[in-house]
Amino acid sequence: MENKTRNIQALFLGKLDYLKAMLLQEEINFKSQSDPINQKILFLEHDNVITYGSQEKITKEEIHKLNSIDKNFFYVKSNRGGQVTLHNPGQLICYPIIDISKYFSGILEYVTFIEDLIIETLKHYNIHSHRVKKRRGIWVNGDPNEKYDKNLLPKGEKIAALGIKVIKNISMHGFALNIYNDLKVYEKIIPCGMPNLNVSSVQKISSIKYDLEEVAVIISSKFEDILDLKLDFKNIK
Repeated sequence: MENKTRNIQALFLGKLDYLKAMLLQEEINFKSQSDPINQKILFLEHDNVITYGSQEKITKEEIHKLNSIDKNFFYVKSNRGGQVTLHNPGQLICYPIIDISKYFSGILEYVTFIEDLIIETLKHYNIHSHRVKKRRGIWVNGDPNEKYDKNLLPKGEKIAALGIKVIKNISMHGFALNIYNDLKVYEKIIPCGMPNLNVSSVQKISSIKYDLEEVAVIISSKFEDILDLKLDFKNIK
């Protein structure tokens, strides 16, 4: 285990432009395909950006029009899975760029791990969270045993969104966890394709504004605990 995990670095990058983050992920992903020393877990935050995943049918022309009309947000078509989501300051982004074949039987097990990672992190802050059947992401203040109904919203509030891509076993993208970001801006979109979806944040629940790097350190420790490995955490913002 030591030989295949010692090269994974966890890096806190601070605030980073979304397109620059995309290019950085692609560069690390490409290098990691041939040399495991390049595997990284990136922690960062974005300014106001609305991203459309692979399930969203939106053209380049429509994206260009949105950016021409609305100067308060940047609109972009992403190559991650999923639908539309939003990133803004105070939301912690985690992009693991690792060889998932070394730790998981496939993509579904990897996604389950990501969800477990978020649940265990929130537990550290005394926040109980859960999955919702057939709804990707992590939820609070709901019913983990509720039955799936495509015509009904989940009973709780979404606190974390997932969206990944895997190229030659190397992951990209990951998850966004609401820490102290402005939740009112979610009114601009239909998050994850669910109209009127309720959202929450760590600050909304705990009334505490936690530092993003502090949360990144906790996520890294949970990463280590669940996969039984050691990460090299660095702040390089």
